[in-house]
Amino acid sequence: MDIEFADERIALIETEGAAETSLPVAVIQAARQRLHIIRAAPDVRTLHNWKSLGLQPQPESADHLVVLPTQWAMAVRIIEKNNVMTVVVTAIEQQLRGAVA
Repeated sequence: MDIEFADERIALIETEGAAETSLPVAVIQAARQRLHIIRAAPDVRTLHNWKSLGLQPQPESADHLVVLPTQWAMAVRIIEKNNVMTVVVTAIEQQLRGAVA
C-alpha cells in the first residue's frame, strides 16, 4: 500500500526532522510503526482485521483513526483507484477520552 501525507509537517514524522513536528517521542515512534504495518498490508480488509492496528472508522467522514499511545490518533483516508490502495495521513492529533461534557 502506498502512503501519502496531507501536508509537509506530517510528512516529517518519517524523517530525521521529526522533532520539528513537536509531537511526543512515543507518538512519533508509534506512528512510524503503524505506517510500517500499513505499508505491509495487501488490502483494506487486512487493515480492518489487524485489531492491533486500532483502525476505527469515523461515522461523520470518510476518514479512519489509527490509535496511537497516550491518547493520540492518526487520521487517515483510504483511497482505492484502479486496484491501487493509497492511505493519506491527514492529521496526528490528541484525542480526549472520558471527558464529561
